[in-house]
Amino acid sequence: MTDGPTTGRILWATGIAGLEEMTAAHTRSVGNGVKGQGALLAFDARDQPQIFANEVHIVPHEDGTTAVGSTSERYYDDPSSTDAQLDDVIARAVAAVPALAGAPVIARWAGVRPRSRSRAPMLGAHPFRPGEFVANGGFKIGFGMAPKVAQVMADLMLDGIDKIPEDFKPETCL
Repeated sequence: MTDGPTTGRILWATGIAGLEEMTAAHTRSVGNGVKGQGALLAFDARDQPQIFANEVHIVPHEDGTTAVGSTSERYYDDPSSTDAQLDDVIARAVAAVPALAGAPVIARWAGVRPRSRSRAPMLGAHPFRPGEFVANGGFKIGFGMAPKVAQVMADLMLDGIDKIPEDFKPETCL
């Protein structure tokens, strides 16, 4: 058994660690992690639209729960803890949608999202590893864009077809 691929193409989709590695190889910051806190409420709004108001996303789920979030914290001590900043997010969600008042909080969570310096996902030829590729820095849109990112990266890596928007290319993001 080997420690990794011995043939084929290499894609670096390594999140914050990858951004830190690229920053160390560059003359300025390539990106950083941004902590976000969110909550899941026991509130059935499954037939309602998503809302963005008061700088808060309110996202109804098919299972009868509603998510609210999130903070954007560049400086933090604990990447997975929640605190009063999440309480403020919940309060702003209730101010935007008063029907949420009193909805029980089922879960609170926090995590760190990789954010490229340009805020755009960084997709294409790796700037510091010739012959290799990078997909990183998706920040707030990374999860939603993942299927399209996979498609354009597969097209590039397997068939040499470059459909990556110029603003997403590493040379533009750096």
